[in-house]
Amino acid sequence: MVAVGAVIELKDTGKILVNQRASVLDWKPKEWEIVYGRIDQFETLEEGLKREVREEVGIKDLQILSLIRAWHTYRGSQKSAQNELIGITYHCRTQTEKVQLSKEHSSYRWVTPKEALSLITSVGIHRDLEEYLFQNRNSEIGLSPNFEKDTYTSSRKPSRNISK
Repeated sequence: MVAVGAVIELKDTGKILVNQRASVLDWKPKEWEIVYGRIDQFETLEEGLKREVREEVGIKDLQILSLIRAWHTYRGSQKSAQNELIGITYHCRTQTEKVQLSKEHSSYRWVTPKEALSLITSVGIHRDLEEYLFQNRNSEIGLSPNFEKDTYTSSRKPSRNISK
């Protein structure tokens, strides 16, 4: 399967969207995440991303800005072709502050990237956010002036230290 994800930035705030998975879901219930979803047959990555964002959080004005990273995982403990997932995560932007959640999620928050890292427990999503922070370290995304002094390990180069 191929999936896409989105670190969605609320324009001019430096905050990003995190969603809490519904308690009734079989995969990681109640965990905080960013928007992810599977690509449908014959969809481009960008079409699938916009559709997933629209379906999961009701955002229709999504701007896809850049690729954050590509990744590979298995859904569940069994490493098989049926559980294999290849994904691409994008940096996106919206002006839509009020989110309309699907049944997949129970709540949402607009938070700083640092707050998102404290809410999210998934290693893969942490890597997405760390890479987002690294790629945007010189832009206006609501980071503290001491960003370069803090330590995050980027997924691109595990030994590199990045600041919060």
